[in-house]
Amino acid sequence: MRRLPAWLDGGVAAVAVGILVTSVGPLPGVDAAGRGWAVQAAGDAAPSERAVLVTVSPETLRGGTCGRALAEVLRAGEVRGALLLEPLDALCALDAASGAALDKVPAHATPPNASLGVGSLHLRGGAVVGFTPEAEGALGTLGLVPERWVTPHAVPVMALGDLAQGAVPPEVLRGRVALVAMGTSGALLPGDGAAALLGGLAEGGGRREAPFWAAPLFVLAAGALMRWASRRGVLAATLAFATLAAALFGGQVLLAGRVVAGLLPMASAFLGMAVAFVGVLSTRAFKASAAARKAGGLLERAAPSRMESMYTLSDADFWLRVARLAEQAHPSDAALVADLPPAGWHLRFWNDRQGGERMVAEKRRDVRRTPFSDTPGVYKNQALKGFLTREEMPVVAIPLIASGDLEGYVFLCGTAAETTFTREPERAERLGRELGLLARRRRLARSVVVAGGGRDKALVTGAEGVLGDLRLLGAAMRGTPAEVLVADTFGDVRIMSRELLAWLKAREVSVPPEGPGGVLAPGSLSLSEVLAVAKGVGAEKGANTRAASQILTRVMEREEGLDVPVAGPEPAVLHVRAVRQEADGLSWVAGYVAALTRVESGGAAANVRSISGRDSFDPLVPFALGEVVVDAVAACARGSGRALKLDPIRGATHTLGHRAELSQALEAFLLDISSRALPGHQPAVSVRDTPQGPQLSILDVGFGLGLPESALERVLVAPSAAPSGLETLGRLIVAVEDSHGQAELRTNDGWGITLVMTFLRAQPRLGQETARATPAPASSPNVYALGRKQG
Repeated sequence: MRRLPAWLDGGVAAVAVGILVTSVGPLPGVDAAGRGWAVQAAGDAAPSERAVLVTVSPETLRGGTCGRALAEVLRAGEVRGALLLEPLDALCALDAASGAALDKVPAHATPPNASLGVGSLHLRGGAVVGFTPEAEGALGTLGLVPERWVTPHAVPVMALGDLAQGAVPPEVLRGRVALVAMGTSGALLPGDGAAALLGGLAEGGGRREAPFWAAPLFVLAAGALMRWASRRGVLAATLAFATLAAALFGGQVLLAGRVVAGLLPMASAFLGMAVAFVGVLSTRAFKASAAARKAGGLLERAAPSRMESMYTLSDADFWLRVARLAEQAHPSDAALVADLPPAGWHLRFWNDRQGGERMVAEKRRDVRRTPFSDTPGVYKNQALKGFLTREEMPVVAIPLIASGDLEGYVFLCGTAAETTFTREPERAERLGRELGLLARRRRLARSVVVAGGGRDKALVTGAEGVLGDLRLLGAAMRGTPAEVLVADTFGDVRIMSRELLAWLKAREVSVPPEGPGGVLAPGSLSLSEVLAVAKGVGAEKGANTRAASQILTRVMEREEGLDVPVAGPEPAVLHVRAVRQEADGLSWVAGYVAALTRVESGGAAANVRSISGRDSFDPLVPFALGEVVVDAVAACARGSGRALKLDPIRGATHTLGHRAELSQALEAFLLDISSRALPGHQPAVSVRDTPQGPQLSILDVGFGLGLPESALERVLVAPSAAPSGLETLGRLIVAVEDSHGQAELRTNDGWGITLVMTFLRAQPRLGQETARATPAPASSPNVYALGRKQG
């Protein structure tokens, strides 16, 4: 098939469409209003020497001598002719004119006159802009030809009474065309407009519409100019469009003042020019990035590790993905990212969500000054106050440093970021190091790319080859019977086996559609969501932040990977490992792999369940239950804005359990019931030491949320499958039982519902090592290991 010429592209088609729109003239009413505005704007303010306005006051009409006085004034003034604007033609009638030609009228004879109706005037927008064909008879009497459009001309105004009494010499009327209308100091509407119109017509101001080809020709020239300007950038094309629009309106006024056939359809011409402008810009944007988009799209699907396509990403897209990765690896309410351009000292912010750079109160952005560096010029992780326009929101500033050089900054906003930074400063340090190396590697790789369009074809060809390899890998993984996945540098899941896909769908996870070869689009499913499902905290937004980010941080620092126990009825372990690459002395996380392994349960004792294993980030440790409760109540007050009642802690409350899991579940539960509580009926929390062990009680009047008691009993029996509305309660009971405690619900008429949780007491001489419980022999019919009983 023969290819079209290179110049015949979408921009040419857009210009052609603009010419067609202008030729059709889809806005006739607006075009007519524009012509009226043009002739009014082109009018002459200097008094006309060929026309005059004679006003007749009501007092003159009441005297009954108006007709005779007017005839004497017109005869004495030797006017060229007179037009009487209705209704004055009936109130002040003249004798019939001789009807002879004007140049043959004898001196001192009555000049020709005619009556002019208001319907003979062409009105547009309340202004008189010309004469209709009905005015041909009246104007023909005076030797004038009516025109639909007339540029107005100012005329002198004289009162009939002043002329009749000699206050104004009649000689000033000699040779002029007089319009006689009612009025005192000036004519009543539309007399003033009709007089200016008559003056313009007498001065040669009649105007007509431009030829049909004039406006399309202008759009053609404008489209060619905008197409040429678009090669120099969007700003140049926009300036060209604005200049052409000003030339259209300004030039129309000049044409209306000097050219008879110069009235253009401005609205239709502007619409056609706008269509051409949008089409030219769209074509320019498409052509400028067509090869890069194609290669980038291929590489993006071709690289599960995302390292190959990372080099082809735009700066904005790259730094936005860095911000999302930072949010996954470190708890925060929002993350702002900024890079430091080469040989520069001022940060450049990229993301604009949730207020973006407008949230930052520090306007200098100079990394040599505080708060970005201290007095000696050292960059360090630090928690800042007053850095944002919302001064109450804290910020953790993390410099991205690679090989001793600053690549940019990540700003983690919110109380969650500050709290995590205070407890685990090493997490922010590790995050800054990993992201700094990622940014450095991308910058070094992009600096050696050969510029020029000649490389586009080779780039696309190479990307197509890599894409074929990836499709083969994806097809192989899709057919494997194991539950495995591959994620890229930013934690986006790219390839997933069918078994793992079915496992996620069984847990009601929204899985995105698959691309060629089973490759998922970047950003459609994150590794944090998969980890959240494995932890049993749900994949909804906000619920997986802390648990998943803690796991992801531990995975980044462990070469051997991390085993994450899977919550659910089927025992399984999700093994997650970070794949690292090294080059030029730099090491960075190039992607992640994860595999789900199901744990076979022994059949010797059908009623024995061993303690579920815990990964290293949340071990079984002794801790003070009172500290966990105080932190959870404070976090709930910050999140909901409502203060919970916390009774004084009584006795020693040291217990043994999984602190992180219990803290997260307790905070989510308190936030849930606090947000649903009635005003003035906030839950009451108490912690005390009992003979059975440390005990946590939560009293709430609306705890049942309108559900029957059977629903509450179901939570106790099967907390992992809690009814709708009681999910946070189920998670808390699971966390309590995983820490080898027990939970019960007590209902008291008139006092609401009390959730009582009793924990193991940590003895002073208890060692740190916790041995896995040994299952009892199968001969024991009712033996349970430590942990939650089977329902």
